[in-house]
Amino acid sequence: MEVRGYAVRSMEPNDEAQVRALLESDPDFFTSTQGAPPGPTDALGLLNEMPEGKELRDKFVYVVFNHDGVLSAVIDLLRGHPKDDIWYLGLIFVGPANRGLGLGTRALEAICAHVRQQGGHALRLGVVREHLRARALYDRTGFHFLYERLRSLPNGFKVTIDVLERGL
Repeated sequence: MEVRGYAVRSMEPNDEAQVRALLESDPDFFTSTQGAPPGPTDALGLLNEMPEGKELRDKFVYVVFNHDGVLSAVIDLLRGHPKDDIWYLGLIFVGPANRGLGLGTRALEAICAHVRQQGGHALRLGVVREHLRARALYDRTGFHFLYERLRSLPNGFKVTIDVLERGL
């Protein structure tokens, strides 16, 4: 996958400390989506967490570095979920220092191109309803609303998720 102006590669276990620091740079994001700041295993969990019935070969986690070699974003993709020709964007997290620079838009376009090259016909994602800036990005880049769902976590936190999709 290529994001214009950035270096992108698959995340490796030795990237865990950098990814954890990136996620910890915006505790408010995680508090609003999970009811708590990111935990010590959240970064490494990106590599292994997936829905039942999926295999590691269906999971793609990418790290995105700026021209100075600083980690700027992390992307979590899942092939064939919820259907074979649909990919699921589990996370696109752009660090606070890199927001407002067009990285989110460029990354989404790169993700869509990547999924299309791999034979996918649509990209689906869930966005917390209160994340108006993220929702504006998705609306601007061609995603449309499918349905809403209530997400309940083991810690008792509940949040409304808007499920969106974009045809490729």
